[in-house]
Amino acid sequence: MTCPEAISFYNADDAARWGRQELPEAFSVTRRWLARATPGGVVLELGCGHGSLAQVAEKYVGLDLSSLALSRSRERFPRIAGDMERLPLRDRSVQFIFSWAALEHVPHPELVLGEIERVLVRGGSVLLAPAWHCRPWAAEGLEFKPLADLMPTQRLRKRALPLRNSLVWRGAGEIPRRALRELRARRHSPLTFDYARLSPNLTEYVGTDCDAFTSMDPHAAIMYFLSRGWDVLSHPTFRTRFLARHEPVIARKP
Repeated sequence: MTCPEAISFYNADDAARWGRQELPEAFSVTRRWLARATPGGVVLELGCGHGSLAQVAEKYVGLDLSSLALSRSRERFPRIAGDMERLPLRDRSVQFIFSWAALEHVPHPELVLGEIERVLVRGGSVLLAPAWHCRPWAAEGLEFKPLADLMPTQRLRKRALPLRNSLVWRGAGEIPRRALRELRARRHSPLTFDYARLSPNLTEYVGTDCDAFTSMDPHAAIMYFLSRGWDVLSHPTFRTRFLARHEPVIARKP
């Protein structure tokens, strides 16, 4: 279950911690994939914040850890103050689940994936669009703070960020891990969802993803679903999944 520090952090009176008020791209992408899903069932958003995407579907339900964020929403929609690691919903009761920029803020995302599988109906779909590849230096605000506000060692690390953010540097680490996942998937047994743990800043909000608990690779999510017999609609070929970068992952439960 999500730690008490996170509950306190997201229930603080600071709107920056609850996500953006306007999400036009997320709205259009979610609507497009919803159009391909079986209509008529419940549509659940995990980590809905203000409820900015509440109008995406008629039977929308929003869930968020922050009861304060839900109470401050200007939108009208059914809402649940709850933990996405333990969804207060019946088995096979939801038709479509989606989540934008939220899964990275959960201590144990593998529990969320298990809950998604539990509450989705057969043939239901999920759209996951967290901030993939969150950086370990985000908690310190290295990308946002001026050099004058940093310690000498932090200044050196800040100057190295262009290199560490480069595609070549990141690819050198990710390509071997992705290749290993592909090999493991050939055993035809379910893969665990692997990710890197981060140390979130739950004291102050210093910038985007400073409060992230994990750094996740979309390829890991794709292979998690594929190894369980799901149809990954967003990345249907080896090439598209192996080269996945920042785009959402959409999968359909068998």
